[in-house]
Amino acid sequence: MKDNTYKTLLLTLLVALFLFLLHFLPTFKIDGTELREIDILSDLAQKKKELKDVIPSPKKPSSEVAYDKDGKIINFKEEWPKGTERIVDYSAGKPGGLDHFYSQLNLLVQKQSVGRPVRIAYFGDSFIEGDILLADLREELQHKYGGCGVGWIDAGNDLDQYKHTVDKNFTGLAEHMVKKPASYDVNQAGIAERYYTMGGQAIMSYAPFSLSHEYPLTEKWTSTWLYLRSKGGAEVSFEIDGGKTTTQRVSPSAEVQAVKMDGITSHATIKVNGANTVLFGTSQEGREGIVLDNFSMRGSSGTTLASLPEQMLKEFARVRPYDLIVFQFGVNAVDAQTTPERLKVYMSDMKLVVDLFHKCFPETSILIVGSPDRGSKTSPDGTMKGVEMLVGYQEQLAADCHVGFYNLFRAMGGPGTMMRIVDEQDMGTKDYVHINYKGGKYVGQRIFKSIVAGQKNYARRAKLMEE
Repeated sequence: MKDNTYKTLLLTLLVALFLFLLHFLPTFKIDGTELREIDILSDLAQKKKELKDVIPSPKKPSSEVAYDKDGKIINFKEEWPKGTERIVDYSAGKPGGLDHFYSQLNLLVQKQSVGRPVRIAYFGDSFIEGDILLADLREELQHKYGGCGVGWIDAGNDLDQYKHTVDKNFTGLAEHMVKKPASYDVNQAGIAERYYTMGGQAIMSYAPFSLSHEYPLTEKWTSTWLYLRSKGGAEVSFEIDGGKTTTQRVSPSAEVQAVKMDGITSHATIKVNGANTVLFGTSQEGREGIVLDNFSMRGSSGTTLASLPEQMLKEFARVRPYDLIVFQFGVNAVDAQTTPERLKVYMSDMKLVVDLFHKCFPETSILIVGSPDRGSKTSPDGTMKGVEMLVGYQEQLAADCHVGFYNLFRAMGGPGTMMRIVDEQDMGTKDYVHINYKGGKYVGQRIFKSIVAGQKNYARRAKLMEE
């Protein structure tokens, strides 16, 4: 009897070959209808893709080793209340970690004088624009640790009008910023990646936000500051409540300078005259407590901060020292085509930013805040592809730079958070990228609780070290 088994095997091979060739068949139309792509290897490709898109596992932070005054190791373990996202410190106690900032907060808790406000510089993109998120975080921090005023305000930024914390008017100023390269010279820039040239006299006036009293601690302040660079010298006049005025002469200098007027007030007007003078911004703040400066830049991924002049940053460190510098970027670095290779390049660029600021503010604590959620209707879990991978790389960056890290994506609620809080709770816009003030309160309170928990852990450790 003739064996025909080979025919079955041959038929199987021919079918397999046919299906394999279908993988390379382009899409085509029948009567105007485009047929779906045939991809018999999709399962294999997906597995390969999943292996490639592994979320990095950052190094574990070094155990916090504390010693008492006799040199003995203290048995200390951090405590993070349920529902409070941990702030991870990768510094092992070295400069750049959170200890400096927590120590300053601890002095405020103990009602000890710091000698100046405890200042936070918070860099971010449009997620914090208009003081969304930071207005509530600032109010919570000032209520807990003291302080008043909205902090930094760009000298002539039209977007300041959208803040719910201050009303502002200005005349005689032209804005130059990194996002408008045609008129921007980085060598003239200030810490906010902006600077303002004068067309004659410049006038800036400030008052509490008129529509509501959502943030009462920003409605009055005790010191009104102006930051500028005047190579030809300038005359600066301040006017505050009660008709109190002062006029100060700024000597010619190529460096960043600061002038101020002290006095409790809820209104201020600043007038500046002087040739060859560039303005950066003003500040409304208290003499003690917390000051939270908002350095937002719409559309920024954060990488342009690495181009800021080192000398200028060192001058700001002298005239406006910070105790904590926060970098919250990432939403503008991901899209539907995000790849690990792109994110690795992005992390290399952001490392230049962290290294520059650490060099210019050597004792200041630095905190990298991971990207918030970015919603996607086409993603199975409601989060845009690449966001979780980005957050993993950001934590690895913090570990490599020996600074702090905060997982905002997880603190907000994890995958699908933006779609959920927007659709169900009206906390943001339908682009599923931006929160509104209601969403800002939701997010700000979570960051605040983590900061307080971190400060309490530091206080417990410091007390054990003294015993």
